[in-house]
Amino acid sequence: MGLFGLFGKKDAQNPPGDKQAPRPRSPASPPPDTEQQRQRNHRATDTARKIDAIESEMSSEFVPTHLLTGNSQAAPEPGQPGNALPDLANSTDMLLGADLRGAGLEVNASQAAPVLEEAAILFANEQDAVAEQMLRMAIADNANSADGGAEAWLMLFDLYQATARQTDFEHLSIDYARRFETSPPAWRKTAAVAAGGRTLPSVAFAGKLDAGIIKLVERVQKIADEHQALRLEFGRVTEVAPVGCGLLLRLLKKLQNHDVSITGANDLAARIRAIIEIGRRDETEAPWLLLLEILRLQNREHEFEETSIDYCITFEVSPPPFVAPVHRSGAQPGEPESAASGSAFLMPAVVDNRTEQLLAAIDGHALLHDPLVLDCSRLDRVDFSAAGQLMMGLAPLARSGKTIEMHDVSRLIVALFSMIGLADIARIVPRRH
Repeated sequence: MGLFGLFGKKDAQNPPGDKQAPRPRSPASPPPDTEQQRQRNHRATDTARKIDAIESEMSSEFVPTHLLTGNSQAAPEPGQPGNALPDLANSTDMLLGADLRGAGLEVNASQAAPVLEEAAILFANEQDAVAEQMLRMAIADNANSADGGAEAWLMLFDLYQATARQTDFEHLSIDYARRFETSPPAWRKTAAVAAGGRTLPSVAFAGKLDAGIIKLVERVQKIADEHQALRLEFGRVTEVAPVGCGLLLRLLKKLQNHDVSITGANDLAARIRAIIEIGRRDETEAPWLLLLEILRLQNREHEFEETSIDYCITFEVSPPPFVAPVHRSGAQPGEPESAASGSAFLMPAVVDNRTEQLLAAIDGHALLHDPLVLDCSRLDRVDFSAAGQLMMGLAPLARSGKTIEMHDVSRLIVALFSMIGLADIARIVPRRH
């Protein structure tokens, strides 16, 4: 008899009078039709419906705020960013003082055109389609100008690079070469490097794993459409919630035929274990099933089977079978990655609005290095509010006399940093295309 042959479905009852539990640590099962059970089933249905509602919005550019927060009030219109975005640029003097302004921005113009600034804000808020439209309009409007709207071209290249749209990047390259009669920017392979020397497109999850990860889930799916192998980073996840577990579980199930390499899996598994308990039936099985999937992707069969037994005891259902993961790329799941590269601090692919751990790591690196060099070669996107938090976190270092440099910065992020005043405390070096 197989390992799980002893565990039947929920409708498989023990013979009358047989009081032996599957394992000594299993608590007694509650009566089937108690009010507590009915409430639990209702919560489980609500959780599943919430996950379905969030996923149904993934074809949109971003998920409406009321789905993420439960607030019935509609999100503000994209054309009204002032309602939600703080006036960070005006706070620079207060943060730094006049004596620290003017660190410099190594670009042709320190202030981008208003339309380019607005495109940068839209991109920071993951409204990629609108940002792309504005950049294309800027290119068309400046077709006969002295520089041909070159900055808009470069920002559009960076948008396609950040969103893993290599086909669109190559089509733009043809138009660029025809317009400027020079070589176009090259597609950059800035993602994580696998053991075999191949590069893997990478997406980093951070902060709380909840409904807010839907934007990252959509980004992973877009990458998976063009790449068979990819990498997911969970080292900066600090907390998990059932809805987030359900969304990530569905994503991983859709990637069953992909070569998925993961880092920070041990930390993620620990976060999941912290919210589950053997014998306690929560509103959804998603955290348990996600934990099993993480163990499967790490090829940890023994721990998978042990956890499967606990899952059986808790929910009285058969667990999913163990299927060895696909690893054609040669990457090692769970392989740690250092944030520091030589004397430079390697910035993550995405900086969201939970910057505490990132700023703490930068502060630690700054204690040992002067100047403080932030390598932004793989930094694709900075959330608008996170840009302000980053500036406020770096301001004390600047006030203490530390020289701060940011190298290889995307043109979209350069425009954002310039607008909020970060260029006043750090030397920002754009990417050389």
